[in-house]
Amino acid sequence: MFPESISKRIVALCGLLVALSAPAAVGQADLDGLLAELSVSRTLFTPGDPIRLRLTLFNGSDRPIEIPAEIPEADEATIGLPSSLVFGTPETPHLFLGFDADRLSPVRPQQLSEGPRQMIRLAPQTSLGTEIDLRSLDRKMRYSGGFQVEWRPFGEAIPPAVVEFRVEARKHAVLVTDYGKLTFSLAYDKAPRHVENLLQLARDRFYDGTTFHRIIPGALIQGGSPDGTSSGLRPDGRMLVAEFHDAPIQPGTLVMARRQDDVNSASCQFFIALSRLPELDGQYTVVGQSVDRESLRTLERIAELPTDQNGTPQRPPVIRFLTLVDAPVAGASRDINP
Repeated sequence: MFPESISKRIVALCGLLVALSAPAAVGQADLDGLLAELSVSRTLFTPGDPIRLRLTLFNGSDRPIEIPAEIPEADEATIGLPSSLVFGTPETPHLFLGFDADRLSPVRPQQLSEGPRQMIRLAPQTSLGTEIDLRSLDRKMRYSGGFQVEWRPFGEAIPPAVVEFRVEARKHAVLVTDYGKLTFSLAYDKAPRHVENLLQLARDRFYDGTTFHRIIPGALIQGGSPDGTSSGLRPDGRMLVAEFHDAPIQPGTLVMARRQDDVNSASCQFFIALSRLPELDGQYTVVGQSVDRESLRTLERIAELPTDQNGTPQRPPVIRFLTLVDAPVAGASRDINP
């Protein structure tokens, strides 16, 4: 999340930015080394959440770059991207939004301030940016779906910046196994990147047909490996930075597995606690919590299966599929504790 102190603008990093009058024409060579960048506070939003988009121009060269812009008098006392660089003009828009398979369309504020055309001098290795809430600019932000934002502040003179994100109602994850269902609420607020990872894998049908390859009675069951071993990863090999938080690991807690020597190595495997495991609190990323008695009964059935001395089940129970259902709207649905 971005601090509130930068909710309206991002102050330039180091160096001075000077507005000059009477600008000369600017060609592509004059912008060599200038990069446009877009980012969002996260890539998964619930309908109604603020969707804060950060737009930044970075001078990666070893010389100052002069950038033409219209700067209203109201903006002259602040350091940040003028709205003319963010949105452009009706004739030449800069910011575009795509919804699901729709074509990109311009994003325009209701009122765009105008001012004299000036030059902004951006010092070497410095950046200038601002932050806007897309929710206030486009009604499509009310709907669930996939979104793409593209920013072209100088047409084809520099590469466009692109960012993608989703808006959707919060989900419960439902694991359907040979021995019953396991339903989990998800830690959207405390482990957002791990939740996004789990949702993506579920949509890709990644978990369908995988197994629980490890059962430790009284402790945990582990699954989600594509090859049925403790070393399996996502097909792209991606691993996640840890998002440790204060949720206790207790019966029915869904936790992302990782390598013992690397806290930032969670990928696709997970384990589900069979009992209270205080020694693991704060050492693994908790991503969810079972929500009903049926889930606990299913865990008990799986925990009773025979295994060898290493915890490998004689007949590994199969995850038939992992599906997603809308979570209840009540505020308790956001709490991953039972």
